[in-house]
Amino acid sequence: MSATTSSKYFTQITSTHPEAHEVEISTSGCLFDLDGTLMLSTDCVEAFWRDFGATYDIDAEELLRTSHGRRTLDILRMWKPELANKEMSAKFEATIPQRWKHIAKPVPGVHKFLSELPASQWGIVTSGTTVMATSWLSDFLEITPPEVFVTAEHIVEGKPHPEGYMKGHKDLDLAHHFLVFEDAPAGIRAGKDAGAFVVGMATTYGADKVKAAGADIVIPDLTHIRVKSWDAETGVLKLAVTNPL
Repeated sequence: MSATTSSKYFTQITSTHPEAHEVEISTSGCLFDLDGTLMLSTDCVEAFWRDFGATYDIDAEELLRTSHGRRTLDILRMWKPELANKEMSAKFEATIPQRWKHIAKPVPGVHKFLSELPASQWGIVTSGTTVMATSWLSDFLEITPPEVFVTAEHIVEGKPHPEGYMKGHKDLDLAHHFLVFEDAPAGIRAGKDAGAFVVGMATTYGADKVKAAGADIVIPDLTHIRVKSWDAETGVLKLAVTNPL
């Protein structure tokens, strides 16, 4: 027994057997967050902010509560405004891969899924600086940065503002419907406000929190999604999601 509901962009196929539950999404392209979405660096970032809090006598738990998914520049504006400039942000972030790379991990499935996507149909929108994001991608994940690579320096307003995803959408020259992959509530909100269908990643937070933040569908990691087809003439990219949460 199965049931199917369809729209122009979204088809859901359900089955009495959970292992057969598959969702098909038709879209024009994908934009990815980096930390917590393509790689698991939350422990690295938390280690940095704990060290920062100890250095500047700021409560580490309050720092962590306000930091995830946001630009370092915006966090500095909140907690240490005299250090809040692009040069200091880049300097601080450069230390994260250098000091804590050994505790980072790739998100399962990242290399396979990105290799399946047409290079012209995906990009990255991250709250990190170009220096840090490039280091994580090139040196740690060994992935060549995509042509559309929106970092903290390229925008005025950081997440949860939608500016970054709106810029990524424009730079990729996508049709109206596009996907955003995000793990953090601030990023999920940014994706939704940019008009995207948001694929929530339950890598940093539990599925319930990711859903509550507004994600349209939630997956544990990138082993649960694959490319079904790509039609260059129509610009339609079809993805299959297996066993969403």
